[in-house]
Amino acid sequence: MVDRKKPSRITTKRGDAGSTRTLGGDTVSKGAPVIECTGAVDALRTQTALLRLRLLEQRPEDEQTAAFLFWLLHACFAMGAAISDFRNRHPEYRKTDIGPAHVARLEAEQARLEATLALPKDFIVSAGNLLAAEADLTATVARALERNLVRLRERERGFACEHLLVFVNRLSDYFFILGRHLEDGQHLTVNHGLFDESTGNGG
Repeated sequence: MVDRKKPSRITTKRGDAGSTRTLGGDTVSKGAPVIECTGAVDALRTQTALLRLRLLEQRPEDEQTAAFLFWLLHACFAMGAAISDFRNRHPEYRKTDIGPAHVARLEAEQARLEATLALPKDFIVSAGNLLAAEADLTATVARALERNLVRLRERERGFACEHLLVFVNRLSDYFFILGRHLEDGQHLTVNHGLFDESTGNGG
C-alpha cells in the first residue's frame, strides 16, 4: 500500500506557479531563456540515449560508437550545469566544464567515422535506415540546442560559453556523420530529376 504521507523525492510542488530555480540560485519563469536552453539539453540527452539503446540492440558489435554515445550522455550533464549557472556563481557544484579536451575528443571520434566513409557529392535527402534516421534526428536536436545557447548568450552577455558553443556546434556534425556511418554505404541522395516540373513529377 502506498504511503501518501511520505513526500515525493521528485515532486516538490515549488514549480506549481510556473517558476523554478536555476543552479546559479535565481528563481525564474519556466519560460525563461535559461530554462529553454536547459530543456534543449534534456531533449538532446534523451534522444542520444534512445539512439544508443537502438544501436546496442541492432549493432551490438559497434562497441566503440556505443561507448562514445555513453560519454556524450555524461557531457549533457556538464552542459546543463554550465547553462543553469551561466553567471558562474557556483562552480563548486559542477564536476567539470566543457573545454578544449572535450572538443578534441568529439572531433577525433567524428574523424574516425568519417575516415571510413565515401560521402556522396549530392545532398542526403533521407536516412537509409531507421537507425541512421535516429542519428539524423539527434543532429536536429543538437542544432536546436545550439540555437537556444546562442540566444541565451546574446541575452546574457556575461555568459562565457566559448568552448561549450564550439562543442555543441560540432555535435550536429558528428551526428550527421554517424548517420552516414550507420547507412553502410546505402546513401539516399537528392534526385533532381524526380522533382523536375518539366517531367510532370513535381505535382
